[in-house]
Amino acid sequence: MRKLAVCLLSLSAFGSSLPRAEGESLTGQKTLLPDALLGQPSVVVWSFSKEAGEKTEKWVAPLARDRVNVYSAAIIEAAPRMIRPMIRASMRRASPQPFHDRFFCITRGEQALRQWLEVRNDKVPYVTLLGANGEVLWRHAGPFDEAAAEELMRRWRQAQ
Repeated sequence: MRKLAVCLLSLSAFGSSLPRAEGESLTGQKTLLPDALLGQPSVVVWSFSKEAGEKTEKWVAPLARDRVNVYSAAIIEAAPRMIRPMIRASMRRASPQPFHDRFFCITRGEQALRQWLEVRNDKVPYVTLLGANGEVLWRHAGPFDEAAAEELMRRWRQAQ
């Protein structure tokens, strides 16, 4: 019976909608999730630490090259308010300028996101494919993996 409960828990986010979260893009645009992602399928690569953030580019770059509607979201709510601008400035320098409007720094809603994504390890990125109405179609936790990327692309094409 315990195995069944664990299995059901791991599937709980599928079909559920993204919880509300607030932040801003690297261009300074205020962002409210899930509103900013509604209307078309999208992929979001989430990071909850600097270490995870350094691993997101391996996910984002090939998806952007394949013209996937991809976003990066760094959860910085736990950082003191006075250093958040420095964190954003560092992220701006490290990210290609054309991607700045697709890079969100989330400052409110971390706890709900952690629960929704079932975060177990802050040191890895979390990847979600969301449908046009914000429901989860696919997800993965971990560094870039070729097999997972192929599955993501297969599901992306289905969602179009």
